[in-house]
Amino acid sequence: NVEIAFFHGKGGTVGRGGNPALYRAVLSHPPNTINGRFRVTEQGEMITQNFGDIQIAERTLDIYTSAVLRESFIHHIEPAKEWRSQMQRVSDVSCADYRHIIRDEPSFVPYFRQATPELELGSLNIGSRPAKRNPKGGIESLRAIPWTFAWTQTRLHLSAWLGVGEGLSPKNDADRKMLAEMYNQWPWFRETVDLITMILSKTDFSISKNYEDQLVERRDDLINLGINVRRKLEETRRAVLSVQRSKSFTGPHVQIVRASSTIRAPYIDPINIVQAELLKRLRTMDDSIEKSEEKILLSNALLVSINGIAQGLRNSG
Repeated sequence: NVEIAFFHGKGGTVGRGGNPALYRAVLSHPPNTINGRFRVTEQGEMITQNFGDIQIAERTLDIYTSAVLRESFIHHIEPAKEWRSQMQRVSDVSCADYRHIIRDEPSFVPYFRQATPELELGSLNIGSRPAKRNPKGGIESLRAIPWTFAWTQTRLHLSAWLGVGEGLSPKNDADRKMLAEMYNQWPWFRETVDLITMILSKTDFSISKNYEDQLVERRDDLINLGINVRRKLEETRRAVLSVQRSKSFTGPHVQIVRASSTIRAPYIDPINIVQAELLKRLRTMDDSIEKSEEKILLSNALLVSINGIAQGLRNSG
C-alpha cells in the first residue's frame, strides 16, 4: 500500500492561495488530506518572517506540530453533495467574471500598468526571479508574485477578491441560504470566506483612488474601468457580509487586522501617497537622462517605499 502525502503550499498571500493563519489553515483542511503528515513550501520572504529568528522559528514549528496533532483528533465535516455543486457554481461564475475583466476588457492592461508600480518592479531587482517569464510578453506572462505584489502596493488587492462577489451573489434565495449554511457548518469554506474578509478589510478606497488620479491617463475607458473595479469591490463586500449574515466584517483574521491597522496605518498611508508621487515624477522624466542624479535618487526612494509598504502590510506577493 502507498500512503499519499499531500504537498500544501501555505506561504504567501491569499491572492496566490496562501493562508497566514497556519493553525486554522491546517485544521480547516478537507478530511484525509493530512493524516499526521504535513509537507509545506515557504517562499523567500516568508522564510525570513517565519524562520529568520531562532525564537520565531521555534514558535512556527510549534504551530505546525500542534495543528497537525490536533487535526488527528477533530471531527471532520464531509462536504455534502449539494455543497460541492454549489462550490462548482461559485467557481464557474467567479472565474468567468475574473477572466472577463482581465482578458476581455481592452482597457485593463493599460489601466493595470498605469495605476500600479508593475512596470517599475521589473527594473528594481526585487525577488529572486524575473517579474515576467517572457520579457516581451503581456500580462499573461507575469509571474504570480509581481501580479499580486503590484495590486497589494496600491491597497486595492484586486487579485485576491476579483470574481468573489459575483460568485457569492446567486440570483435565487435557495442558493443564498445554502451559502450561509456552508459558512456555518463547513470549516474549509468558512476559513476561505474569512480570508477574503481579511483582504477586503485591508483595501483602502482613498489610497487606491489616489494612484488612479495621479498616474492614470484621463481617458474615458480607463476612468470608467476604475469606477467599475471599485463598484465590484463594494459588491464583493456586500456579498461576503450576506454569506456571513453580518452587518460588519467578522472573524479572527479581521480582529487581528483591525488591531494591527490602528498602529500601522498612520505610517503606511503617507508612504503610499509618496510612492504615487515618485511614480508620477519618474514616469514623466526624459529617458535620455537614465543615470542622472535625480533619477537615481527617485528610483532609490521608490524602492524604499515598496519595501516599506510591503513590510507595513505584512503582504508582498
